[in-house]
Amino acid sequence: MRPSAPNDPREIGPYRVVALLGSGGMGRVHLGLGPDGTPAAVKVVRAEYAYDPGFRERFARELDLVRRVHGLFTPRVLAADTSGRTPWLATEYVMGPSLQELVQDTGPLPEETVRFMGRAIAQALERVHASGLVHRDLKPGNVMVAGEGPQVIDFGIAHTLGDAQDGGEDRFVGTPGFMSPEAVGGKAPGPPADVFALGGVLIHALTGRGPFGDGHPSTVLYRIAHLEPDLEDVPESLRGIVSACLAKDPASRPTAAQVVRDLGGPVSPAPIASSWLPPAAAERIAGIADEYRDAVATGSRAGGRGRLGGRLLIAGAAALALTMVAGLGTWTAGQAGLIGGLPGDPEEDPGVAQREVCSPKEHLAPEFAEAAEDELTPPNTDEGMFYTNFSSDGEVLAVAGTGGLALWDWRGQTEVARIETEIPARYGHPTFSPNDCLLAYASDDGAHVYHLESGEHTVYAEGFDIGSIAFTRDGGRLVVGSGDASSDSTVLLYDLETGELGTTLADGPTSVRALAVSADGSHVVAQDWLERLYLWNVESGEIIAEGTDSPALNPEAVYFVDDRNLLRPEATGARRQNFTDTSDVTRFVDEDMEEDFRVHDVEYSLEADRVYVTYVPGDYDFSKAYMKVWEYSTGEDLTAEANEGYMHEISVHPEGEVLIGVPGNGNGMWVVDATELRILDRL
Repeated sequence: MRPSAPNDPREIGPYRVVALLGSGGMGRVHLGLGPDGTPAAVKVVRAEYAYDPGFRERFARELDLVRRVHGLFTPRVLAADTSGRTPWLATEYVMGPSLQELVQDTGPLPEETVRFMGRAIAQALERVHASGLVHRDLKPGNVMVAGEGPQVIDFGIAHTLGDAQDGGEDRFVGTPGFMSPEAVGGKAPGPPADVFALGGVLIHALTGRGPFGDGHPSTVLYRIAHLEPDLEDVPESLRGIVSACLAKDPASRPTAAQVVRDLGGPVSPAPIASSWLPPAAAERIAGIADEYRDAVATGSRAGGRGRLGGRLLIAGAAALALTMVAGLGTWTAGQAGLIGGLPGDPEEDPGVAQREVCSPKEHLAPEFAEAAEDELTPPNTDEGMFYTNFSSDGEVLAVAGTGGLALWDWRGQTEVARIETEIPARYGHPTFSPNDCLLAYASDDGAHVYHLESGEHTVYAEGFDIGSIAFTRDGGRLVVGSGDASSDSTVLLYDLETGELGTTLADGPTSVRALAVSADGSHVVAQDWLERLYLWNVESGEIIAEGTDSPALNPEAVYFVDDRNLLRPEATGARRQNFTDTSDVTRFVDEDMEEDFRVHDVEYSLEADRVYVTYVPGDYDFSKAYMKVWEYSTGEDLTAEANEGYMHEISVHPEGEVLIGVPGNGNGMWVVDATELRILDRL
């Protein structure tokens, strides 16, 4: 629970917003108080889902279905608006952590606690199934633990049984580790899939781990389909029912009603937390109750932007019926254990928290937030080159030009911050750290790094012309590529915790224009303006591969797709190159590119499975720019799907759903569907 941000609404429908509970793939969740003081978890749907013509119809239909589910161990839907400009949903506020958080904070739970929990969750599923629904994403994160018992939330991808049987809207949904074998095999999951997930949830509660271990999602899914679950630490008295729930054959699993019976029969809500939870868990719930009282007492207001309404704002959702309307799965990648910011002693500056993950919409220094302009003012290419880039969480678009750096809430179409700095022409491509606490850009006088919340500004490699920068995936180091031919070292790696220069990589290009770091930080690749590419082993400092290719103007035009494959520009497009096997190549090229044109920008999206290449003429007449699109996995040219104009500068959203493009006339920006290439909105 955190104080509301300045750009959060003060009111949503009849609810007064007092705090932010969290955010998820569908948006943000607020703690709201009704007119009578009743607390509610108020979820607001992201605007891009409202662009879908069928969204509101599905939202209203599925909301009616979810209203059937309310029982002793499922939160009740209190109110909703499915027809307003910004759809929202209010449910009963559950005063407690998720099971995932509880086990992480206090450790595995005792047998009797898990038995009570299993009976309650199975009762909730029994009601869900009797209502004609399937949850389809039961997991520890979707079980809230309150003093009176567990509450099953987030019917986000619940579908009616009829829809599941028809398969008309079915997709690959669920969370690896708790998906059923039939779902892994691509079949429509029914009630037995929820029972399978229940078995996994009980194992997690008892042991702190999933039934099929950890690892890459594909590895876990293989184990689900072919191997038996790990029941070693499951008590003998529960092993039989848990094993039955996890049977590979759906027909061999018990029903939810049978699970209730086998665990001891129906239960009623507990009178107090200590009657069924161990002391540490009960204390954790009491702490959340204290946080709630503090939030209500103070209002936790930070100058919100008024009643939710008007244009299609986004805030968000994380529970119950929200993700169901998009019909999306829940495979997401997160950042953990990230360094919170620049060097400094938090005791010297107690006003700035040393966060592991920051929100670039909320955690902003006053001088940055106060400098924000009232309206979005997209740069014009007549005023010089400008660059855009999404924050790691996808909530903010950074726009950099000669006039400085602006941070936009691109969905809400508001500017949330502005950093007033002079950026030379053709420099300034904005780069967020993986945890979004830092924003950096390369310039002709060093690598500039801003801590967005404290306002602290640090220049690395000061005095040197810097061609490109990148953060390592763990957020611990800044990788700086020198654009200065007089520099002895080509690439410098700075420790962001100490601010000290660590590794230096030499013998590369005289001037770096683009660079990238492998996911594990073991390799760095740099490209120069002379059509050469260099690949280093960071530990040894040795160059292990080099080659020749055509440069691109975008400093982020080289990608490590994984720890073996590079995606890099070439003369007429891009190529995927396995740097351990030079014969393993896929080319994404425009064979008909006119002689006076050149590659301008290369973008790659793992989530969208797309490679985007933009082309401009030699005289940089952007009105003639065009874009081509390929499917990365197959190399198929999909450009025929692009039917709404041309773009020369693009940034792909981290989740691969949309991209921001600058049209050829250089005025404004487009929000474009990343796969269908339809223009969704104009900024």
